[in-house]
Amino acid sequence: METLVHVLGLALLFVFCLVGIASLVFGLPGTFLILAAALVYAWATDFVAVGWSTIGWLTGIAVLGEGIEFLASSAGAAASPGAAPSRRVLIAALVGSFVGGLLGAPLLFGVGALLGALAGAFAGAAVAVTSEGGSASSAWSTGLGALRGRLLGFICKAALAVVMVVVLTFAAL
Repeated sequence: METLVHVLGLALLFVFCLVGIASLVFGLPGTFLILAAALVYAWATDFVAVGWSTIGWLTGIAVLGEGIEFLASSAGAAASPGAAPSRRVLIAALVGSFVGGLLGAPLLFGVGALLGALAGAFAGAAVAVTSEGGSASSAWSTGLGALRGRLLGFICKAALAVVMVVVLTFAAL
């Protein structure tokens, strides 16, 4: 009976990990869902297999993933060719990404959150460049840089979520 409960606990843990990875597409903080699942599993097993050091590593990876995703669109805008964008352009890319994700969330069964965040990063950066007197070409390239950065941030965060699941798997087994 004890083995069955352990196997069911592991299965439930990994289901929540998969849900956490899938939730990234919807713009949700899936890394923290994975962390929460790890905490519940660790607590349920008296921190025997998954200890505080593993929880610490998972927390660090989750925070890193969220930080990379948050800053990626402004970093992408800053890396675009031409003149370095102003602080206003960088902030507009961040705000545009956030607002686009919120507005896009109801579309395409929630997948629109990612698409909206990408479009919002592009639009925020491009509008800010234009409002500062930049050319259409400069606005386009800065917007594309913000979009690419935001996409790269998503990919990095998803990769870190997979790393979290691998770390958790080795600890739990």
